[in-house]
Amino acid sequence: MNTPSRPPEDVNQSSAPGLAADGRTVDEFRRWVCQQGAPHHLAKYNRGTYEVAVDVLDDPALADVPGASPDRRDLYQAAGQQLGFMMTALDRELSDAETGRLIRLVLHAEQGALYSVEVTPRNYVLGIVFGLAAAARGESPTSLPRCALVREADMFVSGLASVLRDRLGLPNENPGGWLSRLREVEGGRTDTAPLPRPSRATVPSTWGSMGAHADRLARELDPTEVVYLARCRDARVLAEADLFEDDRVAAARPPGEPPQRTRSYYRRLAEECAVYARQLGQVARQAVRGRMLRVVLDVEQGAVYYYRLGPADYLMGVTLNQSRVSEADETIGDLAAELLREGIRTQR
Repeated sequence: MNTPSRPPEDVNQSSAPGLAADGRTVDEFRRWVCQQGAPHHLAKYNRGTYEVAVDVLDDPALADVPGASPDRRDLYQAAGQQLGFMMTALDRELSDAETGRLIRLVLHAEQGALYSVEVTPRNYVLGIVFGLAAAARGESPTSLPRCALVREADMFVSGLASVLRDRLGLPNENPGGWLSRLREVEGGRTDTAPLPRPSRATVPSTWGSMGAHADRLARELDPTEVVYLARCRDARVLAEADLFEDDRVAAARPPGEPPQRTRSYYRRLAEECAVYARQLGQVARQAVRGRMLRVVLDVEQGAVYYYRLGPADYLMGVTLNQSRVSEADETIGDLAAELLREGIRTQR
């Protein structure tokens, strides 16, 4: 992220009356938003109130970017406040999984993305990035987590939240698994070099009316990465595959929990994802344009992913390994892109 900076004179700053962030935090936000690749809008949300917001929306280079406008700052703030509320609500909904707090939320739409990353409970760094490059569809659908515009902004928001935690003497929660990814690069691996997958000692469990499709999902599973996949339509699971019978996956769950209970929970969550995606899409539309394509619910131990495949048609996946959150995202994103390409060919 050592890239050229944006001109500081383009940075706009606003604070909530009566609850302004300290000067050091404000300076930190202004410095980060100036970096090339950072979100266009950054904010600090604490217990229901904006402490500070900074943006580069007065930059003439953004004049023709859909959705990005200084006149829409009130809408961005409203979306951020609702996102903070949704983080708290979703954290409660996900608590039954016993995988820790919700620490990062990504809402990826056709023309931009919103981010919320936890500093401490109910205290979040928020970010918004705008641009058509968020989702190049067309003849060859892009694997969404590989979109540079969205990916770089995601890393920036997660990095800023980690800096603020460090100032409080708190450990890095590794949102997005980006810290693990950075260490791999520093250790000599490139960002795209695949890690060898371990051999599977357990045959994946599959279920659903689309048997061949369940087998297709099963081929993407890995006990250290993606452990559950479901293809859903109209909020119903049509095909699913999981590795909850694998000893390595079971070791990541509460002691003595039967695989059937874990499977039942994630099957129910897969069906409920349609409702969550719709609610989150309504929040996102205040800030960015286009349909909701991807949602990441990143908890302390792994993540849950939603990918839109069509009207009422979506893919849901799960990892239980925090150090592999970004890699699991890419695996599921690549699969979603393949399914979309096959759908395009089928329609012709």
